[in-house]
Amino acid sequence: MMNHAMTIRPCRSMAGCLTLILALASCRTDIQSGIDEANDLLYRKQYVASERLYRKLLKRLENRGDLDDEEEAQRLLVLDRLGKINSLYLHDYATAVSDYQLLVRLHPKTDAAFAAQATVADIYHHKLGDLQAAIDAYQQLVKGFPNRPETQRAQLQIANAYFLLKNYEQARTESEFLINHWPQSAEALQARFQIANSYYVQSRYAEAIAVYERLLEEKPDKSLTSLVLFELGNCFQELAQPERALAYYYACLADHPDPLLVQRKIKRVRERTQKAKPVEQLDLPDYIKERLSSGKRAAGESSGRQAGIMEDNTPEERVREAPKGNHEEITPAGEPAKTKKKRKAKADDVGDATPVEAAPEPAPVAEPVGETP
Repeated sequence: MMNHAMTIRPCRSMAGCLTLILALASCRTDIQSGIDEANDLLYRKQYVASERLYRKLLKRLENRGDLDDEEEAQRLLVLDRLGKINSLYLHDYATAVSDYQLLVRLHPKTDAAFAAQATVADIYHHKLGDLQAAIDAYQQLVKGFPNRPETQRAQLQIANAYFLLKNYEQARTESEFLINHWPQSAEALQARFQIANSYYVQSRYAEAIAVYERLLEEKPDKSLTSLVLFELGNCFQELAQPERALAYYYACLADHPDPLLVQRKIKRVRERTQKAKPVEQLDLPDYIKERLSSGKRAAGESSGRQAGIMEDNTPEERVREAPKGNHEEITPAGEPAKTKKKRKAKADDVGDATPVEAAPEPAPVAEPVGETP
């Protein structure tokens, strides 16, 4: 009898194990079926229903306790979908932050965790306007993922956030950290630009000029170069050097993302400058002289007249030299005196602004720190 009982017990144990395996398989199938259904709802843009189903699936997974690898992957996917639905479609940013933070805590070294932490920082920065919370989130990202290339952007965002908080000293410290750790990156150039901007807004123009010129020595791309030249023009304008300011404004005009802004600056400076020196008399860097003489200027005239810094250049002459576009075509010599009188009146209305062909206003790449309302 004892031997018989011992024979039956393993059979019962095997049956129990089989039942457990079937139950687990059924649960996994139910979870995966639920994920498929939630995905379908999301595809059909039924965001609320999809979010509710993902939430139920998350609770079922949490109630199981220890999860195997497959269930861990399912939970990771569900948390990622919950964060995206709430941040992108339902705009429930607080819930999105909570879901993403749980994902980072449970799956800290995954690619999904990096993306989640970056999204949390961006939500605080751009959606909730909580700059200090954004800084904390970006710092966690830099600390947790120091070797990822995207971390450079996070460090730059830290510097930008301190700049917006008007903590310029800390903004410079964070920018220097970026430059020292990733000296060859595009973000390092942006960080140096940020350092110069911080000096400018503090009216420390000599220090700003030194950093802007150092940045130009590193040969940034055309877009950033034009922004740097524009800010240098602003510095020289503040230092009461209008001729030099005009030279820098015209040097950046061809490549600046907001040419109308540059033209407004040129107009303001020229209205305050009755008689300017010729460009040849100005002690300008070679790269400015090359830009003023390279044919990249918007109107296409000679460097002196195009830059608007030649002596004895009357408003009427400037109208005649302007390209066709924003101004009326000049009538050839020999027109009736009455017509000439009318045209002279129009030329006088133009004032000292050098007519330059206008361009559609594009979205600026970076906010110019020197622009005043």
